[in-house]
Amino acid sequence: MSYASILAAAFVVWPVTCLAGTQGNPLLMALAALPALFLARPSWRPAPALLAALGFLVWAIASETWSPVSRGIVSGSLAGGDFAIRSAGLRMVLTLVFGTLLIGGALRIEPGRAQLSARIMLGAVALHGLLLIASPHLAGDVLPYFYDHDPAKYPEGWQNLDRAGNAFALVLPILAAYLLVRPGLAWKGIGLFLVAASLVSIALLGTSAAMIGIVLMLVAFLVMWALPRTGLRWLFTGVAAYIALAPVLIGGLLHLLTRMGVTLPGSFQSRAWSWDVVIGRIREAPVKGHGIDATKSWQETYAAHPDWLAQLPDFWAYYPVVPGHPHNMALQIWAETGLIGAGLAALTVLLIGWRLPAGDRLRPDVRLAIAGLLAAAVSLFSFSYSVWNEAFWATLALSVAGLVLLSRRERSSLA
Repeated sequence: MSYASILAAAFVVWPVTCLAGTQGNPLLMALAALPALFLARPSWRPAPALLAALGFLVWAIASETWSPVSRGIVSGSLAGGDFAIRSAGLRMVLTLVFGTLLIGGALRIEPGRAQLSARIMLGAVALHGLLLIASPHLAGDVLPYFYDHDPAKYPEGWQNLDRAGNAFALVLPILAAYLLVRPGLAWKGIGLFLVAASLVSIALLGTSAAMIGIVLMLVAFLVMWALPRTGLRWLFTGVAAYIALAPVLIGGLLHLLTRMGVTLPGSFQSRAWSWDVVIGRIREAPVKGHGIDATKSWQETYAAHPDWLAQLPDFWAYYPVVPGHPHNMALQIWAETGLIGAGLAALTVLLIGWRLPAGDRLRPDVRLAIAGLLAAAVSLFSFSYSVWNEAFWATLALSVAGLVLLSRRERSSLA
């Protein structure tokens, strides 16, 4: 029995967990990862990027000691049935362990041993996409059946669809690359139609981060078309530089927009104001940061910023400018773990990019999928989740495993 079949089984469940809001993806990842110990026997020799990522998490856990919202590492007991891992850093270490097992197991699959499994994965991703494309038109009729006809619960359903859109943005590059590389204009047309239909449906759902992710995916595809050999390394280096220089880059952009008198639409403007506050807090503790999850304690409201409040309805006066977290992982890393954490996070990305084979040594569909997945992940990284959201990282790890599964499928000139 090949580990590829385990991954295929995980992707059969994928559309269900994603349309349910991706909160089940950490469990799905763990269940898919454990068999790798017996079937794939992943190498126990740690990669440099893994050591850098582990170093970042160890530093994040250490920051519990000065975080204003630290609640300890664990609480309760197994015997009492109220055991909980309260440390976000420790939860992320567990996520890293299972994600490493999952991807390490996938990398041990021999080429040609994933023919059927890769097809199943692609079919599951396609089903996810078709359901998502239909959701703006059918959700109004379907959601009542899943939420007990209780209108108070419908916003939760729409939020789950938003998360499903984010998850699809991560796997769309795999399916799109597979289709666009197949010979024949018909397959390329199907691939372009899928991308366009996904973009329209996600725009109708209002999932801005996923929409930007798809656009960035297309840009990454163009980069790989222009620079097939070095494009991947340039992209990973660019992302690493973005993390390392986030306060300077984002702060400079916000300053430029203010000088030009540009007001961003809707939620983007509120994010810009949040980022402005966070950058100010970064200056207070630039080296070690304020501690893990410290942004949750920053409760200043728009009432403290009358110039911003003047552009909003009066009831916004009571809303926190930083709503729990900055909705930008790079700034959150800087704010909570400082220069040390940001340096380790940037180093992790840089090592991944430079340890990959040169782009021209990879199949065209594989190098396109890597670039597109990176671009989509950067969008979600920049606009959506807290850096300590294990559901996001589990979804990303499963997406990477799907990409590896695609690479282990041997393609003929007709497929």
